[in-house]
Amino acid sequence: MAAGAELAGRAVLVTRPQHQADALAQLIRSHGGEPVLFPTIAIRDASDPQPLQRAVANRAEFDLAVFASANAVMKAWPRLAAAGGLSPRTRLAAVGEGTASALRAAGAVDVIVPAQGADSEALLATAALRDMSGRRVAIFTGVGGRDLLAAELAGRGAVVDVVPCYERVRPEIPVAPVHARIAGGSIAAVTATSAEGVRNLYEMLAADAVALARLPHVVPHERIAQAARDRGAVAVHVCASGDAAMVSALIALLGVGLVAAGS
Repeated sequence: MAAGAELAGRAVLVTRPQHQADALAQLIRSHGGEPVLFPTIAIRDASDPQPLQRAVANRAEFDLAVFASANAVMKAWPRLAAAGGLSPRTRLAAVGEGTASALRAAGAVDVIVPAQGADSEALLATAALRDMSGRRVAIFTGVGGRDLLAAELAGRGAVVDVVPCYERVRPEIPVAPVHARIAGGSIAAVTATSAEGVRNLYEMLAADAVALARLPHVVPHERIAQAARDRGAVAVHVCASGDAAMVSALIALLGVGLVAAGS
């Protein structure tokens, strides 16, 4: 088996939002696989623009700006930059390396990011967030996001502004092509990067739920894994965060050379 062809003949369902799927799809292709793009979440501006408008107006007052996802960076950072940017004294934090990478790509230099993990718990464990007494914090997040980060930082003495700057919605896209692939047995695995995306996937492909649940699912967090198990998935594999870790997990599960060697 040629190097870089470990996923030859394997089709992988990629459920990320359309604007975030390219890097993972290209990496799957680089290993010989076929990414089947089926976004189960679409991102749009928050229906209530006022929280972001207030945060932009008050941007000079923040000691810390936390970005809960790459989508939060995509929606909030351009608005902040257009207004003159955050204060030079404002520190930046990201819940995981993917979000930190989005901040760096936007021009940020020094980002607080967990050494391991990619969630609120991991960020809260960093030394930089231990003493928050009297500090003003903005948390740029999605509508309906978890409130753990805000509650814990407030408990540590911070004054917290939660800034919902985007909404996640289930996209209206054709399902027949993916239905045909699943019914024909040509999908080898499913990737998912959010619990909501998993729930939407099983609703969008309700007619294929039984067959879908039999496929290996590769996800980057136990919370996402549990959402898949709750819908009947029987082979859920939790990997580290990031595209490279996800593809490494796919190769370990599906790699043609590895399967042949172990058969």
